[in-house]
Amino acid sequence: MSGIMAALPRFPILRVSLPPDEAWTALAWNGFSANYALAGSGMSPPAELPAADELEILLPARRVSMHRLELPVKAGKHLDALIRQALEDRLLGDRDDALAVPGPAAGTERRVWVCSRRWLERALDRLAAAGREAVRLIPEYELLPESADAAVHAAVAGGTIFRTVSGRFGIVGNEAALARLADGETPRRVEDIARRPCPPGCRSGLPPALARFAGQRFDWRPLRAAGVLLAVSAALALLGAAARWHHLENRAARLQHEIRQTFAAAYPGTPIVDPILQWQSKQRESALARDDALDTAIGVASRLGIPIRPRAIEVGESGVRLTLTDSEAAQFKTQLEAFGRAERMPAGAGFTQFIYRLGRE
Repeated sequence: MSGIMAALPRFPILRVSLPPDEAWTALAWNGFSANYALAGSGMSPPAELPAADELEILLPARRVSMHRLELPVKAGKHLDALIRQALEDRLLGDRDDALAVPGPAAGTERRVWVCSRRWLERALDRLAAAGREAVRLIPEYELLPESADAAVHAAVAGGTIFRTVSGRFGIVGNEAALARLADGETPRRVEDIARRPCPPGCRSGLPPALARFAGQRFDWRPLRAAGVLLAVSAALALLGAAARWHHLENRAARLQHEIRQTFAAAYPGTPIVDPILQWQSKQRESALARDDALDTAIGVASRLGIPIRPRAIEVGESGVRLTLTDSEAAQFKTQLEAFGRAERMPAGAGFTQFIYRLGRE
């Protein structure tokens, strides 16, 4: 077999006939020149098919149905979307499995062939695994020539296909049924349908839905470079996060050291266990002491009962210090002395200070 394969030429166009069933191990093929002159035929497994510049797949008639659709002449890149929309009310069953293959257009009318997407993708997957990439799909019906005076028919796998003068297509089980379907015409037989040239109108590429099967095998090299770049970026991000975490850890350590130093300076001799909690505790004690001093000052003022305006009231553990003007001290001398035994001393020019040694009441 290797010697036979080495002798096969490379064809500009290789046409492979796809069987209706899926239990195939070899495919019939026809090799053509660039102008569709037959150059060779045979039957080979996918991996042993001849080399070719273009590989086209001949779709079996039993696997396709034809629809005539009214579509804009210049549909452009919107053609597939317009076809899907036009077929919505025509197709039964699983619409997701329906693959539309555009055919030739005549004005606003276009032939559209529909087949099973999953069936076709499985076949194309097998060809792609053998290194064979299809560029074109051709239904067998499209190889039937146009005729102005008689219907034409050809034998294919699973029956006989026909095309009438009015442009109707179909498949029957035998030639005897053609007389009733050929508009009263005498059908003319076409031999070797798979070897006929492909009309210009049906030489479109693969539908976009099958674009993954077209062109060269997938090249992983750009993704490999992208993967390396992604890994480097992730490593840099990780290093940046680690550097920031180290910076924050050092900053927290410095802050904790400063808190311990501040607490030691404010409360010398106090053992440091948790400086933050201890600081909060000391602040609460200071607040209670200030509250007690305020209560004492208010009690002194209420018990004096005289309209004095002390320059200062100082409350300590030993008592209360009142700083009054000399005139107030002279005016309310009796009441101040009656309040309790006080130490009296000058407090600057024009002021006198009274110190009451009071216990907490």
